[in-house]
Amino acid sequence: MKLYLSQHDDSTEKEDSSSGNNLEFIVADRTKDSRSSEFGDFIPLNNNNVADKMDQTQASGAVASETEIIERNRLRNIVIAVSSFAFAIINYCWQLTHPVTALEILVAMEKQSAPLTSIGNNGKPTVIDFWAPWCSNCKVAATTLQAVEKQYGDKVNFIMVNGDDGRNWPLIQLFGVDAIPHLALLSDEGDVETALIGPMSRNVLRADLDALLTKREGCGEVTPVCHEELPYKMYDAFGSRESRRINFQR
Repeated sequence: MKLYLSQHDDSTEKEDSSSGNNLEFIVADRTKDSRSSEFGDFIPLNNNNVADKMDQTQASGAVASETEIIERNRLRNIVIAVSSFAFAIINYCWQLTHPVTALEILVAMEKQSAPLTSIGNNGKPTVIDFWAPWCSNCKVAATTLQAVEKQYGDKVNFIMVNGDDGRNWPLIQLFGVDAIPHLALLSDEGDVETALIGPMSRNVLRADLDALLTKREGCGEVTPVCHEELPYKMYDAFGSRESRRINFQR
């Protein structure tokens, strides 16, 4: 439909177009400004620009949202890294100002000791350490024994016996303990080979354990002793006894 409006004539004429779908306003004899519109100007009904602007706005919003997520993740990672570093510093300072004492090492090792029934029954040599909380030499030897246990713990039984505990007196008498620290070294068959008295160096204890772990050829046929000779021997509490073998029934 077209609507004609005359500038000097108030009469209007209406004409139906064949399509009937478009509506155009035409003003006779009027010069149009391309930058503005007035009543009666032709204005195309086109929404493409609006749609494009909406798409651009949505795209900008999506990019902004993704940028915010990346920034939040970056800040979170920074916070985690800083927190971990701060925790490590605090833990180091705590250990520096609260060192683990030798007595705490001995007590912890006693709690983790292998049972007595493992002697001669699980195919491993055994170290039995007789100690007491008041024993200064026992405390001196604590770190050495702890280091050796960490190295040989899966191949050797380590048993700690507190001499101040009355329940351990039968065991102290059995091994002939008259001075501490007293390290009794037993073969994997349960035979008491020797006892090392006093604080002992790490190399000495390692050498004896390596000998206990080294099997001789022809064991049981040529010789009853199935391990190499111990390089370091001190006190032999079982030298005058009929048997060196210790076995605690399960």
